[in-house]
Amino acid sequence: MRKPSSTDCCRRLWAEMAERKRSRRRLIALAIVVVLFAVAALVLRDFTQPEKLTAFLIDKAKSELGAELTLGATGKFAFTPKLNLVLAKPNLKELQGGRIFLSADSAEVVVPWSTLWSDRYDIERIDLVKPRLDLDALSAWIAAQPPSPNPPDIRFALHAKDATIVSGGKTVASGVALDLASAGDLIAWSRKWRESSLTPPLDGTIEAETLDVGGARLEGVRIESRDDAPGKPTP
Repeated sequence: MRKPSSTDCCRRLWAEMAERKRSRRRLIALAIVVVLFAVAALVLRDFTQPEKLTAFLIDKAKSELGAELTLGATGKFAFTPKLNLVLAKPNLKELQGGRIFLSADSAEVVVPWSTLWSDRYDIERIDLVKPRLDLDALSAWIAAQPPSPNPPDIRFALHAKDATIVSGGKTVASGVALDLASAGDLIAWSRKWRESSLTPPLDGTIEAETLDVGGARLEGVRIESRDDAPGKPTP
């Protein structure tokens, strides 16, 4: 067997040195990327100041809905897939009686990226996870609202999954999913639902795994409405 020549040893040594340099450069590049992401996250966290948006939502709930918004913890920003404020254990309650009519495990408030450099807060969508709607407390909240010819200026989309609706301490609907283009339409309808049609004038869908109506139990309920036929379910 031929012994390695000095030329072969030099080539091997050169190759090993080159590989070590490439590995070192890759590690340095990776470290730089990690540091940049960490710095960017800290800058965005400080710049966006989720406390300001949280305070805006609390004030909006009071001025537009006549309700108190309480949270289980301070809101935090998440940056994927869109910029959104994550709220833990949100509750909406009456200003006077203090009864909670809407609660959820969590809520994600999706806002445009322009929020990072603007003082204006435009809400695109709110996603509720496992919300619970108390119809008795909701009726009390609605009755306490002062009469107004103009509905609240609420235009964001509203999504909810695995919602529960209760009345008289009993569950009347479970596994409810909402996909609404405008929460304002639903809120405006809810304030006068007793003298309006059963189906709210909304653009979107409402589904329920189970629904109890007058002692009857319905399963797999789905209501879909469109802008061209407000309040009319589609086939």
